[in-house]
Amino acid sequence: MDENKQTNENLKYALCYVPVVAIILHFVEKNKTPILEKHIRYGMVLFIAYVVLTILISWLFTWLLFFAYIWLSIFLWYKTYSWEFVEIKFIDDIFDKNKTNKSEKKDDLDQF
Repeated sequence: MDENKQTNENLKYALCYVPVVAIILHFVEKNKTPILEKHIRYGMVLFIAYVVLTILISWLFTWLLFFAYIWLSIFLWYKTYSWEFVEIKFIDDIFDKNKTNKSEKKDDLDQF
């Protein structure tokens, strides 16, 4: 019987790392042992750190993209302004492919 109680306690400790369960246990559990309180705190802090880091990284990533866009725009502006030939192959390929598809469709429609 004692082993079953220990297994239940271990399961409760382990479930503290599921954010919703940790919050529920924090408010519902009346007889919290110090170990359970510790695992609840760890689970909640871990989740909060995850959320904060996710927000910061997405914010940082957005800024990095913004600066990359600005840098590339200025670089291409300078190259064009100084009469240097600028070619971005994958963009040209996309538009050439699109232009070819449109002309083929137009030729197909002209046949009818």
